[in-house]
Amino acid sequence: MRRVSAPVQGLAFMLAATALFAGMAACNKVLLARGTPLPLLNLSRAGFTMLLLAPWLFGPKAPSLATRRLRLHLGRGVAGVGAMAFSLSALALVPLAEVIALGQSRPLWLLVIAVAVLGERVGWRRPLAAAIGFLGVLVILFGEGGAAGSFAVSPGAGFALAAAFCGACVSAFIRVMARAGEPPVRVVFWYGIVGFVAWLPPSLWFWRSPDMLEWGLMLGAAGLAVLGDLCASHAARRAEASLLAPVEFAQVPIGALFGALLFHERPGWPLAAGVVLMALSVAYIARREAVLRARQGTA
Repeated sequence: MRRVSAPVQGLAFMLAATALFAGMAACNKVLLARGTPLPLLNLSRAGFTMLLLAPWLFGPKAPSLATRRLRLHLGRGVAGVGAMAFSLSALALVPLAEVIALGQSRPLWLLVIAVAVLGERVGWRRPLAAAIGFLGVLVILFGEGGAAGSFAVSPGAGFALAAAFCGACVSAFIRVMARAGEPPVRVVFWYGIVGFVAWLPPSLWFWRSPDMLEWGLMLGAAGLAVLGDLCASHAARRAEASLLAPVEFAQVPIGALFGALLFHERPGWPLAAGVVLMALSVAYIARREAVLRARQGTA
């Protein structure tokens, strides 16, 4: 039997990751529709994630969890808390596919952060591609997220965009910590600690005892997130980012399917048009970065 090539395996893992992340978002939206307090959702995510990762965090081959870069971990944790809070707030207000689509603008924001904060140098091609991607964001914001007959942006769409920006900040912190040699398990551990500490007080204040279905959905959302992260990690080891970047946008139609089946949502043409512009932009940026890395490697 012919063995499947590594890039094809990477594409399969990334497609699985997109489906898992869309399923996680759908679980969270169902929980919000049932009236589960938002802080409790975030607290359960942090707690269940730590529980599910315990074999890797405390196993015999686990790296030391002590760190000298506490500020970086705190910054990553705060950005992650913000991303979760804004994302769940958006899920409570706008269709699932729209939240997912606007969340795919993370690579565009990451390019802005890399230049403005991390001091990375870029030519004119990637900023131009990012501008096209942001045009797609505007199409979604004013087409799907705006009120009928106006150019107003709904609060839910604004929350989704804020979540994408916070997610880009998370990626920037992770990029810096990876360069500093921080292992992924340690990064996950400290994020869980920061998230648990941040969400425990408001969860106690707004506490409402979940029923069995809600506990199951919260555990399911955390499990889908962990499995999605693992699949994305396997994909990154087998295929280049330039090949995987467009596949991540498959999460949008999968989310639209969940939205149609579970919440009777019907996205319009602005969502499709904006996603196409964003996908082309992100794919070009990822490809351009791969070319530049290859040139630096041969220099």
